[in-house]
Amino acid sequence: MDAKPTADRPSSDRSLKETIRALRIDEAERTGVVVALREADLARLGMLQERLQPVFGEVPRHVELFDTGITPGETPRLWIDMVTFVEIGRDKRSYRFLQDTSDGRRVLIESTDIGAVAGRITAYMARRLIERERLLAQMPAVAAKTPEGERALPPADLPAAFLAARHAGGDATGEPAAATVTPAQPAPATAQLMQEPPSAEAQRVRFSGFGAFVVFLIGIAAGIGGVLAVAQFAVRI
Repeated sequence: MDAKPTADRPSSDRSLKETIRALRIDEAERTGVVVALREADLARLGMLQERLQPVFGEVPRHVELFDTGITPGETPRLWIDMVTFVEIGRDKRSYRFLQDTSDGRRVLIESTDIGAVAGRITAYMARRLIERERLLAQMPAVAAKTPEGERALPPADLPAAFLAARHAGGDATGEPAAATVTPAQPAPATAQLMQEPPSAEAQRVRFSGFGAFVVFLIGIAAGIGGVLAVAQFAVRI
């Protein structure tokens, strides 16, 4: 009977990439070096990401709910969307699927079985898509349904003149007669100025202050000249 396949003796259904990752994980567990352990976490998260690639491929392109990717750092994480991610547990073997909520961080699943974690993530994505469809179905229609014979435009948005004509009278369908619709009346002062013709005094040429002063001087000169003429005529007599 053949021995159980190990990292040193890979099975026939393992790819070269998976074998390299398995060897790095085994080496990190043996040595316990921090850098090696971090690389092992990245390798485990990469294996989970490859498992989820077909699932992300089925998401419609116009849906922007999910944005997967691995962020290396002090704690490597595999992001599913803006509020959920996967990280490696403290035992360096288990996967922890976490969600940030208003009440704190929740653990949706924690397991060493990569298949179980991938299934839980798939169920979460399916639930998000269903919730999105329900929200789109509950959105109000753009065009409001109105009774027969009524306009789609609400009465509050109609002009005041139109409303006054409609209340004054109309046909059986509720449409106001065309003759009853009158344009808006101008202000009283404006209407009075528009109706009254300009007076004769308004049409006269208005002299400026300088012209009135010139006329005044001419009148004084004429008066003085008349007085002198009368005095000279009196002396001759």
